[in-house]
Amino acid sequence: MNAATIIRHPAATKTRRAARPRATSAAYAKRLRRQHIAACGVAIVGIVLTALSLSHLAAGIALVTGAPALEAWALAIGVDLGFLALELAQLSAATPAVRRQIERFSRPAIIATLAVSATLNAFAFGSAATGAMVYAAAALGVAIPALIYSLSRVAFGLSVSR
Repeated sequence: MNAATIIRHPAATKTRRAARPRATSAAYAKRLRRQHIAACGVAIVGIVLTALSLSHLAAGIALVTGAPALEAWALAIGVDLGFLALELAQLSAATPAVRRQIERFSRPAIIATLAVSATLNAFAFGSAATGAMVYAAAALGVAIPALIYSLSRVAFGLSVSR
C-alpha cells in the first residue's frame, strides 16, 4: 500500500470558518475608544508610581547594601521593570499552553520581585520617618508595589479586551 491509495475520511477533516470582521456599531466603537482612553489613564498612573517606586527602591538598596547609586538604580530597574515585563509576558501569551509554560517561571518571580520591592520601598520610606510614623511610612512602601501590580493588570486588561 502506498500513499496514493490512502484517502481521508470526509468526517475526519475539519472545516474552519473564515474569520469574519466584527461589525461594530458607532456606539460600540465609542465605548471601545473610551475603554482604551481609560487604559491609557490607568497606565500613566502606573508609570508615575513605578518611577516613584524605582527611586525609593534604589534608595532602599543603597541603604541596605551600601552599593553605589548606579548599581542601586540598576538593581531597582531590574526588580521593578523585570516584574512588569514578566507580568506583560504572562498577560499577553497568545495561547493557554504558552501561558501555562511561562507561568511556571513568571508567577514565582513576580511574587518574589513584588516582595523585594515592597520590603525595600518600606525600608526607604521608613528610614526618614520617626516614632509611630515609621509604621505608616512602611505601609505606604508596601502599598506602592501592590498598586503598581493592580494598575498594570487593569491597564493591560482594558487595552486588549473587546
